Amino acid sequence: MTLRRHPHTRTQQPSVTPKPGVVVPAVLPQILLEAVNADTLIVTVNGDRLAATPIHPDEITGTVTELVARLGSPTRVEVRELDGSVHADILTPPTPEPRSPFAPPEDDAPAPVTVPNLLEFTADGFVPGEDVALALVLCHTSAGPTGTARALIDRAEQPSITGEVILLGRISGTTSVQRID
Repeated sequence: MTLRRHPHTRTQQPSVTPKPGVVVPAVLPQILLEAVNADTLIVTVNGDRLAATPIHPDEITGTVTELVARLGSPTRVEVRELDGSVHADILTPPTPEPRSPFAPPEDDAPAPVTVPNLLEFTADGFVPGEDVALALVLCHTSAGPTGTARALIDRAEQPSITGEVILLGRISGTTSVQRID
């Protein structure tokens, strides 16, 4: 199928003028802040969840400013509210302050953004809205003849993960033990 433009239709290219000295990449990096509840936001950078999330709304400005500076290029920042509304803007990193010609040279490379390698664990049976703890299983022990169990952890020893996690509902007591694959 061939599309034809109507003879009276004009196409107009948008006129976007970046700030002097700002190089706009072909694809903008994206920071997404999603409200989980009134006090919690999840932050993702280019689709990868930030390791330091969730954050409180008071931390938005500092977090976004730091991330845009680290990315070192204009960045699309999108906020998704609980009511479904979406706010978006393109932010540019701060311009570097002029350096003295006598100052020692600095490494101008932006700090790398840590891209998380996420594992997901899900289970059913929890009370809606309850806090669910995620615990890494460090070791196993056996219960004694009276049913009492005791576990010791040496603070000086680097703990090794056994390959299991526990999801524990703080209200319901629901417990799910799962393997780390």
